[in-house]
Amino acid sequence: MLGIDIKRLVIALLFFGSFFASCTTNRGFVSTVKRAEIQQMQQFEPLTLIGVVEENDRVAYSDSLTKIAQGLFEKALSKDETLPVTGKIVIEDSAIYNRVQYEIYMVMRYVGGRVRVESIPIPPTIDSILESQNERFGLLAYCHGFVRTDDNYDKEFSKGAVISLLTLGTYTRLPYKYMTQGGIVIVDSQNNNIAFLNDERYNYHPLKESTYQKLMIGLVRIFRKRYY
Repeated sequence: MLGIDIKRLVIALLFFGSFFASCTTNRGFVSTVKRAEIQQMQQFEPLTLIGVVEENDRVAYSDSLTKIAQGLFEKALSKDETLPVTGKIVIEDSAIYNRVQYEIYMVMRYVGGRVRVESIPIPPTIDSILESQNERFGLLAYCHGFVRTDDNYDKEFSKGAVISLLTLGTYTRLPYKYMTQGGIVIVDSQNNNIAFLNDERYNYHPLKESTYQKLMIGLVRIFRKRYY
């Protein structure tokens, strides 16, 4: 799948509206790896996906918004002092870069699904890159989110209010105006498994710096509690 068009993949992902509504089932996993073993890790470029909810409640991928969010997310990651990141993996080859981004995407889907952490496969390309550099641990990070247009939000809010009125308040479905969800996964190339993962979701704007500051605090909270 080296020839994958990552943008097409992103667009396909964002059109699954239920994806954003799903609850993460693999939140806060910590393996039996000791803190003394995790002295350093290499960070791969994070995968960031941002869409705009438009007419008919459909999500459209936004390259410009994604670039802004990518910068904010990377800035928050670089400021974190909890994770022992000692270097970053820079991939020049576009085919390998696309493969790595796809593998992070697949890990993200596994984390957000009902697959047991012990059954989540180690991405082969990421694993081989770590082994080629004699590195045991790699940090994978991802973030996705959406914003609604004002017109869409007004329409969906009105629909929800009508439904609530007709059901006498027993059923209420009011839309989120924006959503930001992100996760970190530490892969262990020596044991070929997941050493740690956490995923957080907030009803915060995906284009605000404070959102990613809040996100990182949540993502490393369990790591800090377990390893410090």
